Amino acid sequence: MKSIVVIGLGEFGSQIAISLTQKGFEVIGIDNSPEQVGDFKDLVSRSVILDATDEKAMRAMNVDAVDIAIVAIGTNMQASLLTTALLQKLGIEDIYVRAISPLQEGILKSMGISQIINIEEEMGRQLSSSIASGKIGRYIQISERHSLMEINVPKPFFGKTLKDLNCRERFQINIVGIKLKVPQVDDDGEVTYHMKMTDVPDPDYPFSESDILVVLGTDENIHKFLKLGDED
Repeated sequence: MKSIVVIGLGEFGSQIAISLTQKGFEVIGIDNSPEQVGDFKDLVSRSVILDATDEKAMRAMNVDAVDIAIVAIGTNMQASLLTTALLQKLGIEDIYVRAISPLQEGILKSMGISQIINIEEEMGRQLSSSIASGKIGRYIQISERHSLMEINVPKPFFGKTLKDLNCRERFQINIVGIKLKVPQVDDDGEVTYHMKMTDVPDPDYPFSESDILVVLGTDENIHKFLKLGDED
């Protein structure tokens, strides 16, 4: 089984590290924040508080012996580029690097890095595909990373409850409301439907095909919810 080092244990890096560990890989998680490392010490093979631009410290952790390196550092472009250059110096050939700007992507390409991860671009493609497919209705961007979305209940979740899905723990999202399709009969016996908003969702309410979920979270986690809904 290949060994992997994930450098930068923010939301993106930590999810990669945990997922790879669960798939059976030997994963070393590295971050210079004691808090970040402490949160994941029992979730990956090893987690270390380390300056990833320090060659001596990286060699001491045998980072030069891993098969794959993933640089998941977010906002600090300088640290990301220096770390990438050091990994190349250590002789690691299989390097994945997160890019946060076109400038960084251009520099990485000039360094010979071909496996560049652009989360924002990928999420944009996923969002447009989801909207086009009808999975997502109204969409409100709250911050650069957070959104409020109306989502049709994924088919595998029909009949399941909030308690069953455990969305906060499994997907790190909050379902803040449920829109229910309620029938109404007029004086002539005609049946019409209107949407009723439940703003304090009942954890034991079983979802139906016509329900719409109002979901709050990061775009990444919301799409993770949709993707896993397709797979379950």
